[in-house]
Amino acid sequence: MIPDDPELRAALEARSGAPSPDFAARLGASLRRRRPAPNLMPAIAAVVVLGLCAATIGVLVYKRHLQPPQGGVASSPRLGSPTPSLGTPSPTASETPSPSELFMPTDVQLDPATHDVVWAYIPFDDALFRSIDQGGHWQQRSLPRIHGGRQPSISFVDANHGWFVNPGEPETQCNAASVAIWRTVDGAASWQQLKISGIDPEQCKENISLVDLNHGFLTAADPNRRPTIFRTSDGGRTWRKATLPDPPGFVSGDGGFTLRAGIVRKFAGVLLVEAAGMNSKTQKVDQYVFRSVDGGATWTYAATVPYDVETFAFVSATRWMQGASSETTDAGKTWHKFQSDYSDAAPVASTFVYADGQVGYATVRGDFHRTTDGGHHWVMPKTPWLLSG
Repeated sequence: MIPDDPELRAALEARSGAPSPDFAARLGASLRRRRPAPNLMPAIAAVVVLGLCAATIGVLVYKRHLQPPQGGVASSPRLGSPTPSLGTPSPTASETPSPSELFMPTDVQLDPATHDVVWAYIPFDDALFRSIDQGGHWQQRSLPRIHGGRQPSISFVDANHGWFVNPGEPETQCNAASVAIWRTVDGAASWQQLKISGIDPEQCKENISLVDLNHGFLTAADPNRRPTIFRTSDGGRTWRKATLPDPPGFVSGDGGFTLRAGIVRKFAGVLLVEAAGMNSKTQKVDQYVFRSVDGGATWTYAATVPYDVETFAFVSATRWMQGASSETTDAGKTWHKFQSDYSDAAPVASTFVYADGQVGYATVRGDFHRTTDGGHHWVMPKTPWLLSG
């Protein structure tokens, strides 16, 4: 090759600059097929080779930077229970990546802990954020150091107290899977891994929910058995289990004709959980709500929910929503249209969560939406993980 060849120079200049949207989308999809593993060399090598060929190309690659977060912000817990002992494990904190390095679009788990406090966890980038003003401002927090497993999840009761759950890699058809649980009492400045007992290895562990400082729930499911809901009353150290019954017209069976339970919510003394699954009789997805009035020791069928691709959300004990388009105000007995200005451009359904009857949040592919009037009107505050939000 001749270094000053005009044709070669023109070809290199044509290929230089920022990556195309198509390339970025394909790279993101490739990386998102699994959680960032300890070995990212194939992706890094691809970027290096392209950079050598094109002279300049910008690709954001996941990388953690150690940034000790600020101390926790004091806040009153939901039920004011005394903080349980966490045992002897020493605190651990993760390296926290810079918000500018987050790869979007991606999934975001929103957890409204109180009327004002909301947490946001981005599993793909291992990034955790906290807001104490309903998403107006955000602060990045630390996470436990973990390796492998399925997608983790979070649950908080205020600005300081919460859980981080890392489900283990499952056996075939979720025949068995382990789980590890960490707890923070200082706003995710540090984490302690709990020594747990009572959680059977059977089934894949899925949704975690902390309803006060001591009480919480963990759901588990597989394609051949009824779903399980584990419960704790000592801050997550010991667990007992209950099984969701088959609702009317639904028979659990092998081959995927089973239910998967969502996040357990508590309203006064009543626990509610939504569950959905493929009905073997109708060959359609059915959706139900179950109720417990004894702290999760037993569950009973409460209502059948009209299935919709939009996300189901509990707003109160009797008011439930399907996305932003329909609601029930009598615990599922009747449903009606709901007037809302919510909209998003994504071709997939948004996820909705509510802190109370007025404050709620929605997300899809990283977008952040907020309502303060029960879902009628929505705004999009800026977020550190999606700067254009």
